[in-house]
Amino acid sequence: MTPAAPTLVTAPLPGRGERVVLDGLPGGPWTTVVEREGGDVLELAPPRLGGRPVPLPLHRAFTLAWTVREVPCEADAQLVSGPRPGEEGRYEARTLGPARRMQRRGAVRVPVNLIVHYRLGDAADAAVIGAITENLSSGGTLLRLSEPIEAGSRLEVTVHCGGQAGDLTVAAVAVRCDRLESGDRPWRIALAFDELAPAEEDRLVRFVFERQRELRRRDAGLV
Repeated sequence: MTPAAPTLVTAPLPGRGERVVLDGLPGGPWTTVVEREGGDVLELAPPRLGGRPVPLPLHRAFTLAWTVREVPCEADAQLVSGPRPGEEGRYEARTLGPARRMQRRGAVRVPVNLIVHYRLGDAADAAVIGAITENLSSGGTLLRLSEPIEAGSRLEVTVHCGGQAGDLTVAAVAVRCDRLESGDRPWRIALAFDELAPAEEDRLVRFVFERQRELRRRDAGLV
């Protein structure tokens, strides 16, 4: 049976200060921030790589992606103006149609199996324990563990994303813990991440967004 494609409904454009992803431009996807909004035009800060602004091509169509209350949204867009070569400045992006809200939770908290190592509390000599992710988002993850963790417990978690995302180490809190079945990892624990540093958030957003894109292509029968 072919999976149903995500239902699309219109969505508001991102506002000033919101983080967005530019997908479909060379070297991307790139993460940046909306500096100003007005009608169908958004003024964007230049994305940065190694602290330096990344030059982007004008008049090339791409996908603008963001979230509204943890629901992913996207719109077709085009950069219509930007800084001169060698100069630093903002870009103007014009949307090429209505913004779309993706009405599928799995597109936000993407299913992915990754190796995780965690330690309880903040003691440097605490035992390091292995786990496997069931899903991952920019705000948290769902793990399968061999032992339970009490809700409210603090953890230091390292998610091994691989590729360009590499390893991500973040503080987290256990939100809930359920026993599902017998076996090597019978416990399922939901974790909420603490606020990430901007560079770490960018890496995780890019990883999750790329995984979302893979799932959408698979749903559409393109892979």
